Amino acid sequence: MFTYLLILINALVFLMIRTNKLDANKMAVSYYSFSVCKEYHRLLTSAFAHEELYHFLMNMLSLYNLGSICEDAFGSFRMLLIYFVSLLAGKYLAILIRHGNHDDYTLSLGASGPISGLFGAYLLLVMYHYGLQGLTYFVRPIISMVLISIMPGIDGTSHICCLSIGMLVAYLLIIL
Repeated sequence: MFTYLLILINALVFLMIRTNKLDANKMAVSYYSFSVCKEYHRLLTSAFAHEELYHFLMNMLSLYNLGSICEDAFGSFRMLLIYFVSLLAGKYLAILIRHGNHDDYTLSLGASGPISGLFGAYLLLVMYHYGLQGLTYFVRPIISMVLISIMPGIDGTSHICCLSIGMLVAYLLIIL
């Protein structure tokens, strides 16, 4: 239910970017835009901005798969909670880490951060139910995520931070 809504919002924003009604670079987030320019909204808008068709399609396919799985596993509202907490806290943590590495101007955009949060949440849920043996189901997806995250031009810091926050939120949802 909410997975489809997130995909629809992403699609509308993508169309607006492609028709020059929105500027993806003004939606993306960096340490400079967030901390110096005080454009706090960019934490949120960055996750809905995609410039290339391939980037958009791959993220929406991932969102469709992981969003649907997480909605079934956690419920719709909890899936949204995981998505947005992963997005906001994960992206914030990533820009702080990049600042520590003197990388204040690199722009981050796309839905892959909060999608990584959903992946982390589902990973933790499977490990909770099946122990470390549950990790065997995730060998290929984890390898794929690592390989994608280390590619040039990909914000791997955001992927890892959002994944970690997604795991933390899932843990809290499971124990509470």
